Amino acid sequence: MDLCPATANPTLMDQAATIALLGDPATHQGLAVERIDTDSAIIFLAGDRAYKIRRAVHFPHLDLSTPDRRRRVALAEVAVNRRTAPGLYEGVLAVVPGADGRLVLAPAGSGAGGTLADLGAADLAAADWRAGGWAAAVDWVVVMRRFAESSLFDRQAEAGLLTRDGMRAVADAVATLHESAHDEGAGRAGWPPPGGVEVVRAAVAGALGALRQHPDLFDPPALDRLERGLMAAVARQEWLIERRRRSGYVRPCHGDLQLGNICLWGGRPTLFGAAILLEEACAPRDGDRVDGGPAVIDVFHDLAYLLMDLEHRRLRPFANLVLNRYLEQTGDFAGLALLPLFVSLCAAIRAHMTASTAAARRPVGAGASFRREAAAYLDLALSALNPRAPRLIAIGGLPGTGKSTLARMLAPEIGPIPGAVILQSEALRRRLLDAPEEGTLAASGYSEAVTTRVYGEMAGRAGLVLEAGHAVVADAVYARPDQRADIEAVAHAAPVPFLGLWLVLNQQQAADEGRPKGERGGRGLGEMRWDILSVLGSAADVARRLLSQLARPEPWRPDA
Repeated sequence: MDLCPATANPTLMDQAATIALLGDPATHQGLAVERIDTDSAIIFLAGDRAYKIRRAVHFPHLDLSTPDRRRRVALAEVAVNRRTAPGLYEGVLAVVPGADGRLVLAPAGSGAGGTLADLGAADLAAADWRAGGWAAAVDWVVVMRRFAESSLFDRQAEAGLLTRDGMRAVADAVATLHESAHDEGAGRAGWPPPGGVEVVRAAVAGALGALRQHPDLFDPPALDRLERGLMAAVARQEWLIERRRRSGYVRPCHGDLQLGNICLWGGRPTLFGAAILLEEACAPRDGDRVDGGPAVIDVFHDLAYLLMDLEHRRLRPFANLVLNRYLEQTGDFAGLALLPLFVSLCAAIRAHMTASTAAARRPVGAGASFRREAAAYLDLALSALNPRAPRLIAIGGLPGTGKSTLARMLAPEIGPIPGAVILQSEALRRRLLDAPEEGTLAASGYSEAVTTRVYGEMAGRAGLVLEAGHAVVADAVYARPDQRADIEAVAHAAPVPFLGLWLVLNQQQAADEGRPKGERGGRGLGEMRWDILSVLGSAADVARRLLSQLARPEPWRPDA
């Protein structure tokens, strides 16, 4: 949510009475009322409830200019968001004229959920308003349970309070939504849905058209470069976009996965504030009809909103964590090829949304921070289309040498936004065995057959990621020469630069590992062609040293 003060916007004039009604403590049984303004909504907080009305605005992507359209969006918002936040969304109220002509709140109908007694509304005088039909309402209110502003993930990000565990749970929630959306859509008539290449092209055209409405903010040559880059990316990936649509990866998604639409509710990350698409062909019906639904897009397009938001906030390590956790849960490596396109498109959409917010601020200078942020979104949209080249880094070493810590530190700095895919042998072993993520594995989990399968799967997945244009950090013991040769071969086949690291705890161990095979005390490591790296000191220092080396590409050519 945006805590900016309300703006003097002429489109709000026809909502002045509604705003006065919801801002009046008498409407809420005398409770104090707090108001929050966003780009497209006004929220009134009273007691343990939040009352949300949509602004009477018309964006290129969302028309809220009439009461009927706000009715349809309100009903759809509750229906759609109950998929992920059933405890948050209570129902819809109508704002209607009472017996004395003053506006009052009334139930929107059984399909909208809740009663006025449940929702704490003050005036029941309009209980029979429905005799006049839904057209009697002048506005519509979504009623939600109230939660602490500090529970919003954007607030936590601003306060530096995000945690790895919390963001892993967010990634799990997104993966769960996408998996359930597949089950929801499969078998429907007309499945697979639209959402192929023409829909993506239309989204690009819509975003660029909206950006061009702000020539004072966005340099036209920069917009030309962005449009060419986006359209070229769509053309390159046309076959994949269509293949994923036919394969069921275009699903009813969230559509606006930014940190401000995630909160802690019941101790768990909860997704709310999903984008709503109206069924424009539908004729007006009674107030119970829900003729809108969620955004039906590629799941990687949906994920890209969250990754883009984290990247924009300079939180790439968390974005990298979210991507890797999502891939662990879904195995959808093919979608990586579309990530630069979708991150750029999401940033372009946020650029025009933020520019619209800046333009509405009065006086004009009040929008300066939004103008800077809009320009930063445009820069991100352009840079996402020029990703860093992929590479493969394999990190080996005996248990306890810090392989996984180093992998986490290197990954965000390698390859396209938001960094490399981490393939971790122990996590993969447990997933292949359907074993818990924590606890001790039985000895059979480390049998020769299982280990061979794990390393083979590591190499196969690394190949898929590199084929998609992304970077890989492979984290495993790699104690045997054939295991090291196999992962090297993946890089040579791609072909991409390869770096093999063998971690040791101190310089003496480094000297021991560098000796000829017969002098190593029978470890069976074979010929060690990888760089032997002592991790004495902090993992951050080791990562910095490596990244400075990687900035010099010559030593890491595939044929080196």
